[in-house]
Amino acid sequence: MTKQPKFVEWPIWDENDVKMVSDVVKSGKWWCGAPQSQVGENIWKFQQEFSEFLNIKHVFACTNGTHAIEIALMALKIGRGDEVIVSDWTFVASASAVVSVGAVPIFCDIDPETFLLNPDLIENLITERTKAIICVHLGGMPCEMDKILQIAKAHDLKVIEDSAHAHGSSYKGKSVGSWGDCGTFSFQGGKVLNSGEGGAIVCNDDDLADKIYEVLDSGRNSGKWFYDHFSYGSDFRLGELNAALLRTQLKKYPDQLKTRNSNAIYLSKQLQQIPGVHPQKMHEDVNRCARYVFPVYFDPEKFGGIDYIQMYKELEEAGIPTDACYPPLHKLDLFVDVKLLPNVDYGSANWGGAKSNPENFPVVSRIYKNAFELSHRVLLSERESLDYIADTIKSMQKKYAN
Repeated sequence: MTKQPKFVEWPIWDENDVKMVSDVVKSGKWWCGAPQSQVGENIWKFQQEFSEFLNIKHVFACTNGTHAIEIALMALKIGRGDEVIVSDWTFVASASAVVSVGAVPIFCDIDPETFLLNPDLIENLITERTKAIICVHLGGMPCEMDKILQIAKAHDLKVIEDSAHAHGSSYKGKSVGSWGDCGTFSFQGGKVLNSGEGGAIVCNDDDLADKIYEVLDSGRNSGKWFYDHFSYGSDFRLGELNAALLRTQLKKYPDQLKTRNSNAIYLSKQLQQIPGVHPQKMHEDVNRCARYVFPVYFDPEKFGGIDYIQMYKELEEAGIPTDACYPPLHKLDLFVDVKLLPNVDYGSANWGGAKSNPENFPVVSRIYKNAFELSHRVLLSERESLDYIADTIKSMQKKYAN
């Protein structure tokens, strides 16, 4: 077996990051102000720089990725009693944000190869209450956006792209976040582009951009007096210190994205040569994938019947940065026991109590039991590190299959 390597640590920072933050502290301008009366400069410059990176018209930085989804829902006028279709395999925020605005998430099972929301199952979930679809680009892997948008258009539904994992991912030549009505991003500490905490909402529509800003900044209108408030909103502004870090991190990011893509293709080929090992499939129309996590399904029959817990333990002991995958949303206690907002009718949901039975979500239930995730930082490591991962899994197969 290849000798155990040292994997790249995360986050990656240098003296440029330190100086940028230090300059903000010394300036005494720690918040952004407003569009017509700017105080700090980093929020406004980051929004422009991220806009250029994504090739999208409007970018609004905010407190975190969860709030980004909430802001998007409120700006699209989705609220109490409305239903929103969400992938069943994602971080809880994709659904809890729906709950936070009084709407009802409806969980959609996944494609067994891409691990993403299965477009072929969407129409069966649509009711007269359905108002939107949240596409989650899990692991940075773009969903089949053309199929999803075709369904949305036929049923007059809004589309929000949860791109928390997918900074710079693209599908058919277009960046994720620019396909639907709007996209949301997270800059939490583990993300491929991060400032510890932070988020963003992006869109190309001018009218929607105005609504997003109103929600994000306490109901204010851009260009109006600071103490005029024109609609309901809250304070979701990001601070200048976070924005300063995002600007320096964004300069490093394109090269990191290129390395992640190249190494992910290499590692996928290595793992596919092992019987019963299936890394997340990349659709032929995906141009780039941010690869925030690298999910892998393994056939238990090829590994002596072990589950993800044992697989995870073995990989960790081998020094490979690994994690268990997100539990399917339908399994989480807050949805099983319906411990959500008061005075909201969740009776039409396809989860809760007996409806949360794994038999009702067969694909994600099967995949989750035998899947693990590799950290995106392994994809910034040397090729010998990727060989070590493949060799470790091969050795495990020999160990347990006999």
